Formats: sequence, structure tokens, C-alpha cells
Amino acid sequence: MGPTSSAPPGGAGHPPVRQPGPPPGQLPPVLGPGYLPPPPSSPPLSSAQQSKIALVCVLAVVAGALLGLLATVVLPHVYAAQTTIRYSVGEGGSDAADRALTTQTVIITSREVLDPVAKSTGIPVDYLVRNTTAVVVPNSEIIQVQVKHSDRAAGIRLADAVAKQYIEIAAAHSPRAAVQTELDGLQHQLNSATTPAASLPELRVRITALQNELDNLATRTNLASIAAPAYSLPDPVFPNTLITVGIGALVGIVAAAWIGSSMARRFRG
Repeated sequence: MGPTSSAPPGGAGHPPVRQPGPPPGQLPPVLGPGYLPPPPSSPPLSSAQQSKIALVCVLAVVAGALLGLLATVVLPHVYAAQTTIRYSVGEGGSDAADRALTTQTVIITSREVLDPVAKSTGIPVDYLVRNTTAVVVPNSEIIQVQVKHSDRAAGIRLADAVAKQYIEIAAAHSPRAAVQTELDGLQHQLNSATTPAASLPELRVRITALQNELDNLATRTNLASIAAPAYSLPDPVFPNTLITVGIGALVGIVAAAWIGSSMARRFRG
């Protein structure tokens, strides 16, 4: 048996062969009992599979939008009848005018106005309360009154009745109403045969004063009048085509996301 060679592995004159392992100065990782290897990466989808998923998703969104469009045809339509009221605020600043106009919108939609309309038309007052609105046009003395109804003609009649009832109530509560009532009474006394002749001059003076007061009130106090008769707006307020189609498209997007993820998992199988 020959002598054992003390030459390093790899032969004399060659450096030793380095065994695989961690870099110098770094300890190998210690794998605990709960260590799980990372899951294998999913194979990428082919171009044909991606195109198929995209096509199905687009069809789902289009189908949702078409269903929303169909709903606008199938659902019962509601129309808005509109009339315009001019409320002259007379003297006063802009803040006082804004408060006066806002107060009138509240009165128009109150039961004080809507109760008589409900009784004369046979429409439940709760229906009128829910479907009657009054809005002030910005920077104006115009109040737009709308009444919603499934029948255009019925809505026009209701809007017209609401406006006229409001005008009647506004006139009855105006300062001019009290002066006019007193003036009518004095004129009746003046024309009555039973009125003493001695009191006629005094009556004429008082009548003249009341007439002047009415003229002054006409320029200083609030006056309400119907600026435009009631008419039906051309497009229904329900269902709204844009909103309904948008909701249908949104449902289609949600469905497309679910279908697309399901198809991708099945392809990667």
C-alpha cells in the first residue's frame, strides 16, 4: 500500500474544489417544523384565453346596459307638470327677499294649500305632499312648482290647481286684503240709501285715503301671480334613462369581474 498523499483535492498544484453552501460568514437557513414551501406560480394565460375573457366581460357589461335600457321602457313612467309663480318681494334687502321667497315655497307645499286641492280633485293629500315641490329660481322672483303624476293631463290639472289655490291664500293673507275689505265696506255704505247724508263727506274722504293706501301697498308689499300656466315636461322624471342604464352597466361590470376571475381560474386549472 503506497503512502497516503497529502495533496489537496483537485490535484497537486490546484486549489481545492469548493463545496456548494452559503456564502462565507452566512449561516444556512434553519427550516422549522411549520415551514411550507412557496406554492408553484400559476402558468400565464395564453393570448387566446385572455381575448376570450375580455370578450365575455365586454358582453356582460353591454348586456347590463341593455337591461337597464329595457327597464326604462318596461317600468311605469312618472311625468312632472310645472307651473311658474312670480312673487314680487317689494321693498327690502336681498336677505329679506330670500326669506320671503323661501317662506312661499313652504306655504305652497303645505297642507293649507294642498288640502283644498286634494278635496276638489279627489287625490289623496298624502300623495300631493310627496309629489309636489316648489323651488326658487336663483337670483329671481320666480318660483317653479312641480307636481308628479303618471298621467300627463292629470299632472297639469293638479299643478294648475295648486298654483291657483296658493294665489288665493296669498291674496287673503296679504295686507292689501284687509284694506280692500274695509274699502268695499265703505263703498257699500256710500251707495246705500240708508246712509245719513251728513256722513257722506267723511266716507268719501276715508275711501280716498284707502284707495291711496292700496296704491302704495301695490308698490311696497309682496304680490303673487301666475307667470306661466301649467305644462308637462317632455321627459319623464322616472325612470331616468341615464341613471337606469348606468345602474345596469354597473351591474354588468360586477358580473364581468366575477365571470372573468372564474374563467381565469378554470383556464389555469
